Amino acid sequence: MKKRVALAFSLFLSLCVLVGCGSTTNQGAAAGGADYPTKPIEILVPANPGGQTDASARVMAEYMKKYLGGDLVIVNQAGGGGAIAFDNVMTAKPDGYKLLYYHQALHTGKATKKMEDDITALRAIGTFSGVNQVFVANASAPWSDLNGFVEQAKQNPGQLKFGGQLGGTTHFMGAMLAQEAGIDLQILDIGTESDRMAALLGGQIDMAVTGVSNAMQYVESGDFKIIAVLADERDPVAPDFPTAKEQGYEVVFPIVHTLYGPKDLPDEIVDAWNKATEELAKDPDYVEGLAKTGQVHILKNGAEAAQSAQAELERIMQIGEKLGF
Repeated sequence: MKKRVALAFSLFLSLCVLVGCGSTTNQGAAAGGADYPTKPIEILVPANPGGQTDASARVMAEYMKKYLGGDLVIVNQAGGGGAIAFDNVMTAKPDGYKLLYYHQALHTGKATKKMEDDITALRAIGTFSGVNQVFVANASAPWSDLNGFVEQAKQNPGQLKFGGQLGGTTHFMGAMLAQEAGIDLQILDIGTESDRMAALLGGQIDMAVTGVSNAMQYVESGDFKIIAVLADERDPVAPDFPTAKEQGYEVVFPIVHTLYGPKDLPDEIVDAWNKATEELAKDPDYVEGLAKTGQVHILKNGAEAAQSAQAELERIMQIGEKLGF
């Protein structure tokens, strides 16, 4: 009898050891299992409150908690062109509680040497919102399409002014047009989207870039005209306006927001996000909320997002080299 009790107790201890070992070998994996999340998740956004990146992140956070099962807290860290938020996530514990939500400015930051690391130092979780960008001009401009703009630029080398944010995505959009069309543009550091719109309204610049929904507001008010959509196809929000590709210029640069975590983020956490995101993308209230920010959901899982981000990084690095960075 004593032997049976001793044997049973021995087996019990063995099971306890095995369970204990299993629970400590991969804390991140455990966190990414059925219990994830057990506390609020910080979403670091390298942008100030009120812009499209911040707005889309907040819409995502509002509706995602229903499918992920926990609260998401938006933390704005706009300093360093994204480098501060990037570093904070890169060095964070890979438990899924500190993540990064941003777009291709991470790539331009690397290309312009403002950032030491690139997205290969992180793990892509998936894509969320996207918005097409458009070239806009003042309604009084003498051109109404890219060919007209390019022709005037060729007749007046270095005279036409393009408003962007130096080192940012808008800078690269203007540079892509200059390279593709073989023209010399003055690319000026105007600042934020609202700063660029004000400069265009005031006649301080000849062309700028903005999100399609924002552009449509100015078109409807009679202040601006859309010169080209920077996408593979026409945008449903502005179906009457041709793409740059249609006009013979390979300038495609939609903004896509991707969620990243630390490099060693476990598969279980990424899978939890991907499954929740599939449900989120079907939620009509989320889709409507995102539409109010002028954006649509771009559904890509972790593997797809990583592949897409890597391709974008390589493309932007090549453009940066041509710009002399």
